[in-house]
Amino acid sequence: MFESRRRRRKDILEIIKEFEEALEREFEEIFDRFLSHYETKSMWCSDGTLEPLVEVKEEEDKYLITVDLPLANLKTLSITGKYNVVEIRCQLKKDVRLDRWVIQRQTTFREYRKAVELPEDADVSKFQVRKYENFSIIEIVVPKKFRSLHELR
Repeated sequence: MFESRRRRRKDILEIIKEFEEALEREFEEIFDRFLSHYETKSMWCSDGTLEPLVEVKEEEDKYLITVDLPLANLKTLSITGKYNVVEIRCQLKKDVRLDRWVIQRQTTFREYRKAVELPEDADVSKFQVRKYENFSIIEIVVPKKFRSLHELR
């Protein structure tokens, strides 16, 4: 009688362990699928550039690009539009040096740099910039290209 209880108890523990292992495999698969949808890349480069935080919103007749540039010298702001890409560059007010990183010993950042790719209907040659210097934020307004009535049909 005791022997059958031990076997049954062992069987239940084995079932629980198998369930935990299957659950862990399923979770890893879901997590891998989730991460595969997002390109992971560093927001900084060893050449001393940082990638600013950027939000792009589409409206009926334009795209709004909001860029957060903390510690930036907005007098050095450079924005260019070519093809369907808006490139943003801006020097920092002073070098920002980070010591004792896990991967690198020391990194000094001097500039923000970001290329924002927009859909083909963006007219990047006609952008306008609004600066909110108290908050180190800029907003780039990019109109959409005019579409003829023929294209709309």
